[in-house]
Amino acid sequence: GRVFGIMYDISGQPANTLVATLTNDWSFLVNTMKVTSSPRYQRHRGKPVVAIWGFGFTDRPGTPQDALIVINQFKAAGFTVLGGVPTYWRTLNNDSQTDPAWADVYRAFDIISPWAVGRYGDNPGADGFKQNLIGPDLALTRSLGLDYMPVIFPGFSWHNLFSTSPPNGIPRNAGHFYWRQAYNAVSAGCTMVYGAMFDEMDEGTAMFKLAPTPAELPAQGTFVPLNLDGTNLPSDWYLRLAGAATKMIRGDSAVTAVRPGNP
Repeated sequence: GRVFGIMYDISGQPANTLVATLTNDWSFLVNTMKVTSSPRYQRHRGKPVVAIWGFGFTDRPGTPQDALIVINQFKAAGFTVLGGVPTYWRTLNNDSQTDPAWADVYRAFDIISPWAVGRYGDNPGADGFKQNLIGPDLALTRSLGLDYMPVIFPGFSWHNLFSTSPPNGIPRNAGHFYWRQAYNAVSAGCTMVYGAMFDEMDEGTAMFKLAPTPAELPAQGTFVPLNLDGTNLPSDWYLRLAGAATKMIRGDSAVTAVRPGNP
């Protein structure tokens, strides 16, 4: 019953080959590999979805013209195009490039998904983010006829990558932090949520099965165990929590700010 889709992250791509790399690779995947012909390929509003993450960020390559070429080519070929865009795509400041031409780029996507990892670090911060960004973003996308997919994350830590970094940069708080974000998105009126990330170890946002205690960590390297917050949790805790959040988003369970005790 699983589905899959393709997302391109343009980070580190040489600017002069960005357009050709994206369009040529997608052509290969669609025409030669025929990935979108699979009945398991993710579709939205009847069309296969392709996602592009990174256009418009201050530290990512590409001009507004490059971005529009790629987006419009994908859309013309019959695909739903999801944009992983800066947090401040709507106001063109902070993590977004400020050239007014980027406003047209963001609005050319079919689905807007602003990056949120690290933009807040606790429940009050998540609540403020909902009020100041998710609500206004959702209102604008609805007025433009676009879909909106906010990003939520379980916590954050550079410790897995840099042993000198704090081991619990943004505490997970046994899933209460993750659940608050899911609740905020649903209660704001969002019908889709992007969970960051399934297996991203370097930023400490991974949600796949994790070592519950230090005793189960690998001998090599430095890693953050699940009980760092002082709560003993099963290895698949965040997968189970994501499943419960999915039910809430779909309307299969009550919308509640209280994290499930045993998802």
